[in-house]
Amino acid sequence: MESNITNVYPIGSEPNIHYLPWLIFLSYVVSLIGAITTVELLHRRVAGAGWRNWVQLGACSVSFGLVAIWCMHFVGNRAIVLGKGEEEIQLYYSSTFTAVSAILPIIVIFMGLLVADHFHKGMKGRPTRYFAMLTCGICSGAAVTEMHYLGNNGTTDYRLLNDWRHIAGAAGIAVGACIVSFALFFHWSAHWMNTLWRRLIVACFLALAVSGMHWTAAAGTRYQIIGYHEGPGTARNVNMIIAICLCLSACGVCFALGFLKQRLHRILKERAQQVVLAVATFDEEGRLLVTQSGLMPCQTITRQFHQRTFDEEFSTTHAVFQWIYRISRNWGGIVDLVPFMRDHLVSTGYLQTYTPVMGGTSRTSIGYDDHPNYSSTFRELFCVTAQDIARSLDTRLQDLGCLYEDLFTTGTLSSNLRIIRREPTGGNAIIAAEVAASPGDVETGVANSILFGKGQMLVLTRKVATEEANRLQNAGYRFANLEQIGEPLARSLQIPREELSLMVARLQLFCNRKPWVPTTGTYLAAFLIQPSPSFKGLDIIVPRHTPDRLPLVPLSPNAIMPSEAKLLAQLDGMSLDECLVRIVQNLGTAGNESDLCLERFRNAIKELLKEVPESVLRCATFSSQPLRVNHGGSPNDSNQARVIAFCGIKEVYNQSLQSKDLRHVPLSFFACQQRVYPGCPDHAILARKTHTEFSTLLAGSTMEKQLPPRPGSKWPWPFSKSRNTSELSMQPDNSSEKGLFNVTPYASTDATNNPRNILGGIMVSQDVVISENTKDGCQMEMIDFGLSSVATGVEDREQLTLVDKLMSITTSFRDPHTRS
Repeated sequence: MESNITNVYPIGSEPNIHYLPWLIFLSYVVSLIGAITTVELLHRRVAGAGWRNWVQLGACSVSFGLVAIWCMHFVGNRAIVLGKGEEEIQLYYSSTFTAVSAILPIIVIFMGLLVADHFHKGMKGRPTRYFAMLTCGICSGAAVTEMHYLGNNGTTDYRLLNDWRHIAGAAGIAVGACIVSFALFFHWSAHWMNTLWRRLIVACFLALAVSGMHWTAAAGTRYQIIGYHEGPGTARNVNMIIAICLCLSACGVCFALGFLKQRLHRILKERAQQVVLAVATFDEEGRLLVTQSGLMPCQTITRQFHQRTFDEEFSTTHAVFQWIYRISRNWGGIVDLVPFMRDHLVSTGYLQTYTPVMGGTSRTSIGYDDHPNYSSTFRELFCVTAQDIARSLDTRLQDLGCLYEDLFTTGTLSSNLRIIRREPTGGNAIIAAEVAASPGDVETGVANSILFGKGQMLVLTRKVATEEANRLQNAGYRFANLEQIGEPLARSLQIPREELSLMVARLQLFCNRKPWVPTTGTYLAAFLIQPSPSFKGLDIIVPRHTPDRLPLVPLSPNAIMPSEAKLLAQLDGMSLDECLVRIVQNLGTAGNESDLCLERFRNAIKELLKEVPESVLRCATFSSQPLRVNHGGSPNDSNQARVIAFCGIKEVYNQSLQSKDLRHVPLSFFACQQRVYPGCPDHAILARKTHTEFSTLLAGSTMEKQLPPRPGSKWPWPFSKSRNTSELSMQPDNSSEKGLFNVTPYASTDATNNPRNILGGIMVSQDVVISENTKDGCQMEMIDFGLSSVATGVEDREQLTLVDKLMSITTSFRDPHTRS
């Protein structure tokens, strides 16, 4: 060492300090990169609990503590030049202090983020949220402060003299800026306003907290020489090189996050053009359950639903949709089949891998050319997809909800509809009208008819109580109003904001609708049908807000008496106007009791005309035959609710309705709705038919799991002669109907999905199926499907509904031979 160094800078002296401006700017850039990485990791982390959540918070802590703070500190200290830049008197650091100063802030920040995460999830009170936010900001500011002074104390040749006023000011800057940063982030995140430029503002505040604290503390620090450095001067660049490498790694993470964001956008765009299944869960306040990104839990069923013919359409009239609609109201009937459906789809290649809820590329597009039984495959995909979403919500499939009564079209191009209609005069001129979606009418059919759509969305709906809502929020999901998540949700579905508002409003109305299951009384109904405009079946006129029942009014609180039934039978076959004329003629001549009956009937007709102000109703034919509202139960039960109706057919050329409270519904789907009321015996019949249809899946799975035959035995092990009766009775039930009628150990929250006590007596039998199998040289193999359940109190054929009977009556009125 040259002697002039000791002369110029003796022990105990304080060299002059100056700074390199470009390194000061570079240190802020390093801190900003670390802050951006931290904010992006916080923004894009997947909500959850347990070790996965800890790993995500740990990654955020490392990016902030190691890159934004530690790297910035040593790049910033490299800008400090002591004396005239002599190598012997510059800042060099102890490796022990350097390592500890990198680890300690990560731990402190992790603790603060844990507290913030606890405040971020669940339904916490405002004081709790404020306390958690302050704790997070204080921990982050303390980590910045302690890392700076701990790292500085690692200098080997200097004693640092700090001014307490600068220490307090630096700590205040760090804590205050961190509190503001995280307060902005959590506030914008809670309101789904954390767009890119807002996240950049948060990152700038965090970088300002680190840089402001660092240079405030550096301005109040004096360096007193206690020794001289011996060795190469390049050692002072080691920490800076490490810091630059870590900064470049953070840049790589940012680029990776950007790539994942673009990929997610592409997935969402593709998903908006596919057939998807979503779950709309509402709490008691009417808020919608969404993920941290503001999207509904959603997953692709298949890329495209292939039609058998050109004019076929996957809509509410399709048999597959009606099967799904019914099965979603009795999940307990197929829950045991879903694992075998999954195995079958995997073995056939239609389900390649398990896809997370926000994924959707593993479902292949299938068609009739690829698979001869396309409808069965699509139904399997629906059930498997529903179970995947139920697992992501950590709930049972039976509690996932019921399918909404319509399909939503996604990937639309315009919110305005260009409707083509002809002149009412019968001319050839065509008028094009722009019809905009009206936000005031949430049940309008025209506003939801999307002509430019590319994808279809099935939605399961349910309403949860406060306890279940809290559980879902603690699991990482959140409930939000449409004003908060409207923009990201509309972008993900690629539909206009107005159409999204209509969709959510209709789902909420459907969720709040109670099933109408009258038990007593007599009602007067209007059964009015009309050929659909496309000539694809018949439509029925129903109330707009309760499209699952006929327009009807109460006639009597009890069943009609035989004398009253005989009096009404005299009006059978008359039109409504003719009935009113006959009632006026008979009043005052038939006796007091008959007059009361006729007067009550006339009042009911007037009320029905108010409900259905259609001209076709006045021409409708009266049927005095009392029909049960809900089929099932004892046919001799006179206490069940009954309906008598006016039956009519409207002309196809007049599709408009006189009342906004009425709408058209496909007759086939309306008949389907009559088979899903709570306690309907058709639930068990459909479940049995489904198990029979899909029993081949279980048969294939059972054959794969059969044990090899014993040596010298002709038949496989389950049928060897050495197997006694006790062993046979202990065989687990592996039939395709296992669990169809079992009582689950815990009750479902939805009465319509609970299969218990709906079948009466149960008969148990042993089924043996013989199938061809050339394996192991055996031409025939007997397969034991275990115990199968046979319901002795329920018919295998579904009974006629009220709609079926009224349709038969309407047809008979139109057929003169049948009527005579």
